[in-house]
Amino acid sequence: MHILSNTQSEFARGWRVLTAAFIGIGVSLVSLPFYSAGIWIRPWQEDFGWTRTEISLATTIGILVMIIVAPLAGIIIDRFGLRKVATISLALYSLGFLAISQMNGELWVLYTISAAYTVAGIASTPLAFTRAVNVWFVKNRGLALGICLTSTGVAGVLLSRFLTPYVDEHGWRQGYMILFYSVIIALPLVWWWTPDQPPSGNPIADDDTDDDPAKGHVTAPGSSVSEALRSRAFWSIGAMFILVAIAVSGLIPSFIPLLQDAGMSPEAAGGYGAVIGGSVMIGRLVTGFLIDRIFAPYVTAVVFSLVALGCLSLGLGGIDYALVAGIALGLAIGAEVDLIGYFSARYFGLKNYGVIFGMQYSVFIVGSGISPILAGQIWDRTGNYDIALIGASVLLMAAVMISLTLPKFPPDTVISSH
Repeated sequence: MHILSNTQSEFARGWRVLTAAFIGIGVSLVSLPFYSAGIWIRPWQEDFGWTRTEISLATTIGILVMIIVAPLAGIIIDRFGLRKVATISLALYSLGFLAISQMNGELWVLYTISAAYTVAGIASTPLAFTRAVNVWFVKNRGLALGICLTSTGVAGVLLSRFLTPYVDEHGWRQGYMILFYSVIIALPLVWWWTPDQPPSGNPIADDDTDDDPAKGHVTAPGSSVSEALRSRAFWSIGAMFILVAIAVSGLIPSFIPLLQDAGMSPEAAGGYGAVIGGSVMIGRLVTGFLIDRIFAPYVTAVVFSLVALGCLSLGLGGIDYALVAGIALGLAIGAEVDLIGYFSARYFGLKNYGVIFGMQYSVFIVGSGISPILAGQIWDRTGNYDIALIGASVLLMAAVMISLTLPKFPPDTVISSH
């Protein structure tokens, strides 16, 4: 078994997996609902009289459901393969957008649909696609993860820049139809570019093995789940990312309405929202490039320090610092999930990657579920998000301290066939 020794060879072998992951993640549960969440808040307040806390609860319900069903998604993918499962998952989840576009003013309908499309869409999230990317890319793992997850930033830019004014002109129901069509268009592309079999001579599996990186069927070194749970690194990573999630996940959907509350037009607020998406893309690529070359916890500490500074600037200085805050929030989102995947693979190997990543991701989404409720409560009580922004900077600096205590990575071990 050999590992391809240069960047060009790895990307030449793995470009189909990377392309499928980029497209799939870009229209997935972690992209379209998340980056469009702030667009619906004011229209729903006006049409239905819902509070921001009530609206934010739909996101939290989806996240709580995700925690429950995420471990099952890995089992299903291992059993039936990424290509079939991810495509079916995307198709079923797209129906949730169609259902919301026909929604009446009953909150329970919103909550039920949110829970249902979360169950349907969980198997087409980074939980699925990063497994294949981690297997196919070794020397450029950080960059490859950054590239495939950059599609969430593309979604953020397009939704903020174009969907916000579109909804303002045509209404939120038509906006949800745009989301539905986006997933439908992506379906054949994900099916086409997700390979069922690895190419001959690929860096992961020999021709005489039954291993299939696209399905997650590989013989790989790494820690057992019990070994991971006994390690300080596992708990430090979990603590670090739940703090980051609580700090920033509620601020992303609140960013556009925050600026509109301060008097910005939907077009201008959408433009600043697009800054977040652009920053996500840059953050993921730069972070991915750097962690392949510099000890990743050090890179993490620098990134989250910059995010803390941006949040503090907006909280204390007002919307004059909207650009700085948008860039900072984008950096945080751009670094989160790919760093979780990278740390999981580097500290614990790929033997039980799906389970270990799933556990870390579940901890992260617990924080992501708490954050929107906190942000909504703060706005409902104070009429602004200043306390949320200042509190976020404190939590982010606590995460920086944890990142600086992480141990050295164990040596990389070559993945072997049966």
